Amino acid sequence: MAERKSDIVIVGAGIAGCIAALALHPHYQVIVVDKLATAKDKVGECLPPAASRILKKLNLLHLLQSPEHLTCHGMISFWGSESPTIVDNVKNPDGLGWHIHRQHFEQQLRDQLVLRGIPLLSSTKLTDVVQTQSGWQVRVEGCDTDMSITTTLLIDATGRACHLARRLGAKLQQFDKQMALWLTAEVATTKQFAVISDEENGWWYSAPSAACSSLDSNMQPRVFSWQACADAIKKCNITNARDFLVKVKQVRGFNTLVDLVNIETAHLHPMVSANSARLDSCAAKGWYAVGDASMSFDPLSSQGMLHAMTSSMQLADMLLLHGMDYKHGAKLYQSQMDRVWMRYLEHRQHFYEGSKLIG
Repeated sequence: MAERKSDIVIVGAGIAGCIAALALHPHYQVIVVDKLATAKDKVGECLPPAASRILKKLNLLHLLQSPEHLTCHGMISFWGSESPTIVDNVKNPDGLGWHIHRQHFEQQLRDQLVLRGIPLLSSTKLTDVVQTQSGWQVRVEGCDTDMSITTTLLIDATGRACHLARRLGAKLQQFDKQMALWLTAEVATTKQFAVISDEENGWWYSAPSAACSSLDSNMQPRVFSWQACADAIKKCNITNARDFLVKVKQVRGFNTLVDLVNIETAHLHPMVSANSARLDSCAAKGWYAVGDASMSFDPLSSQGMLHAMTSSMQLADMLLLHGMDYKHGAKLYQSQMDRVWMRYLEHRQHFYEGSKLIG
């Protein structure tokens, strides 16, 4: 078995893990471990304009110039109203947002790790972790890897599963049972706006999909999603794309959009988790959790990817200011994450109170 030393081991090479590694690498020895060989396909998301500040700071803003990503002009909202409200980004001081090709963006970040000389152990799992007097002894195994790494600090960036933190004793707290059922299709429109609308059992969303492409310039790939509790979704017995489109056609603001769908291109995807959850502890002696591993948000907040970036930057800034051996580090980071969670709950309550949703 090979042996190696590092200041920091980051488990997970998604957005949070890569941002943390890129921010910390100029000052510490960092190793990133990820079970996947390459970034996997994920539902596309909207990246808020404020994310440009972090990307610019890390010299990554050029990544969004890739043709795989689309600018986000704003949103047409039927939230709590029969009449639409247009929320645009034209006057936002940070500029327009982006409809991100999530898989491509995460792969771009992984490529940046390699370009900047940060070791990325892909197709590799953490199989054992033991806390020592001076840090941690971890074992990682993969197709071509069997290594023992001595490190001072561990960072969990494993997403909603928060594998490392739960292994170290943290408990995951689920706050609701919201799921998302989604569909992709080509639509005969060129408008770069998202659409959102609420109903009694949940809410619906549609936006241009950067993850799909069309051979027809008059057709726009879009994603449609329904957020609701699993029981409500299952009760509708939606088994194919036509069932889904019949359901969404009845939602305020979606009738015209559904009429423009090319049914032959419509593809229904499995349900995915879209609930609010957090760890009871986002940090303890020698380890921290970032991004969805620390807390995961309702997609209504549009803050998932931004939180992955900001939490990683907050942790990096704290470590650079105080050092890895700062005895109050875990307490300080936890207090920061507690404030983020409270703001999120306030934001979520504000929007749901103005909707048709119950609770």
